[in-house]
Amino acid sequence: MRSPAPRRFSTPVLLALLWVTAIVAGRAEAQPGAVFSETVIDVGDVNKGERASYEFTVQNEGDKVLQITEVKPSCGCTVAEYDKTIKPGGTGKITAVVDTTNFKGPIAKSVKVFTNDPINPRVNLVIKANIKTHVEIEPGYARFVAVYGEPNAKSVQRVWSREKPDLEILGAKSPYPHVKVAYAEATSDEREGGVSGNQWRITVELDADAPVGPMADYIDVATDHPERQTIRIPVSGFVRPVLSVTPRVADFGRREVAEPQTASLEIRNMSKSAVDLAEISTDIQGLQAEIEPLEEGRLYKVLLTLKPGIKKGRFRGLVTINTTSNKQPVLEVNVKGVVL
Repeated sequence: MRSPAPRRFSTPVLLALLWVTAIVAGRAEAQPGAVFSETVIDVGDVNKGERASYEFTVQNEGDKVLQITEVKPSCGCTVAEYDKTIKPGGTGKITAVVDTTNFKGPIAKSVKVFTNDPINPRVNLVIKANIKTHVEIEPGYARFVAVYGEPNAKSVQRVWSREKPDLEILGAKSPYPHVKVAYAEATSDEREGGVSGNQWRITVELDADAPVGPMADYIDVATDHPERQTIRIPVSGFVRPVLSVTPRVADFGRREVAEPQTASLEIRNMSKSAVDLAEISTDIQGLQAEIEPLEEGRLYKVLLTLKPGIKKGRFRGLVTINTTSNKQPVLEVNVKGVVL
């Protein structure tokens, strides 16, 4: 009887065998071993506005120190703390926290954990919860994108409770002096159909003179609901200047000025009314500034030119532009650079 021919493996199979062999050999060389007691946890019902947290446990079943190199939470989830190193045979903790302010109903938020375990280098941890609102709010947020000096912007919130039809609103507190909050029980014309019991309207109003810049905070509303004594309504957005400058700083960088060197700015009118740029000047000697209308009353280009002969070294100063806007009559732009 002929002896069987030696078995031949295809290249992919051979590579797979080599990979498994390498892993086994790696374990033999002392490696960490990350083993999580659970990777998915359902914390059940959580009242909206509360923080849902859970402490995940990881055991190092290897014979080398386990290192948690990075932890990446998903949107709406944070990691309060975690053990960065775990000795062989030891146990570590990863505490994940979910802020439920902006959620309702069933949610699932994840945390990606990266370790130096060659076999289990990345683990996905999940917190599930059911966010109970108790008090309904629509739309549930107030977002403003406004221009300084423009008429006041408003956002109206509707509030009611199916659990407590006689819901009362006891107060409302704004995080900003330029954001006014008022509340009143909805009139018969303002009520939404299909909802019985008390209905409330909360009016959030942004003042016309609200300062330029971003907003990101919460309006606190007090109620007599035993489970939702405080409602938090996110208020966010941005108040734009009348005139927007791009870029905000004219930076020439480092240049030789044997020949004229130029840079430009774009000035855009964000308001509803037309605005003209009346006059331009600069306090930097050797810098020339000119206005070029691209769209009268709406869009302009400012051309800045460094003239040959300008003093060498670092320079810094302002370009000042007079405008016809009574909300922003003067526009100042920082200019800087180094002449070689």
